[in-house]
Amino acid sequence: MLSRREFGHAVVSALAVSSVRDVAARAARDSTHRGVKLGIITGSLNPLPEVAGKDQIDVIIEQCIAVGAANIELVNVGGPQPPQVMSGGRFGQAPDRVTPEYEKTRDVLRQWRIAQPLDRFREVRRKFEDAGLNLFSYVWTVSDDYTDAEIDATFKQLQALGVRLFCTNQTRVRMGAKLAPFAEKYHISPAWHPHANVQDANEVATPESMERLLAMSKAFMINFDIGHFTAGNNDAVAFLNRHHDRITHLHIKDRKRDQGPNVQLGTGDTPIRQCLTLIRDNKWPIYALLEREYRGPGSPVDETKWQMDYVRQALDS
Repeated sequence: MLSRREFGHAVVSALAVSSVRDVAARAARDSTHRGVKLGIITGSLNPLPEVAGKDQIDVIIEQCIAVGAANIELVNVGGPQPPQVMSGGRFGQAPDRVTPEYEKTRDVLRQWRIAQPLDRFREVRRKFEDAGLNLFSYVWTVSDDYTDAEIDATFKQLQALGVRLFCTNQTRVRMGAKLAPFAEKYHISPAWHPHANVQDANEVATPESMERLLAMSKAFMINFDIGHFTAGNNDAVAFLNRHHDRITHLHIKDRKRDQGPNVQLGTGDTPIRQCLTLIRDNKWPIYALLEREYRGPGSPVDETKWQMDYVRQALDS
């Protein structure tokens, strides 16, 4: 039988070994395949399970580890829900017709956003670091009616989150001139994210719209969504070849041309393999992030795992 002293020593030793193993496991997390850094945008894991008393960020981190994704673009830091805007536009944008109800509720949201404490953003950063995950980007739509104070507050939040770039999501071209001085001040790059609405010159969708943005500031980069770009009948391979030095990461999904739907990887028109092998063969430092928008019958984790495996197989081809 162990004495109390021997038992205490054994417990301390076991804890020390466990701690070393945890540190080693965190340090070993890497989803690089064939030289290409793979990861996910966390919206791929939706819908997330709600676990009573558990921080949603902890759930996200567990699922990122479960699907084998070490490079992460975060959609939401969680915490208190923002005030709801009434009579707003689509995708977080201002409506075409502004009503008094919209203006009133939009200002409430604006003041709430400006007043957000930075502690939550720092906490989220620590959680990802402790898990050994590379939180390198955040998703933020800058609507057309953002004020300078609102933009400045959000850049401070990005700074506290410890990211050097963000996916602009639904942000439109006209906001480029307004974002440029903040990007240069904080050294945080908007990575402009295209969609497929090529008919609207204010939308980030065509090669010309993205080239116009790149010309505005050296701080501007591209988050190249090859699925949406293909659905708008653009040539993703040609754009990647031409602008690889300004592309920070891909969003990988599969869509049909002619504004077609999201489909399972490998069944649409998006040149996924060609884009991935270009990055691999040229050793370009571009992250390849899965964005699971096609929803099949499996669980989010199972489907995301399958799609991550597809991306690895594409790099092996």
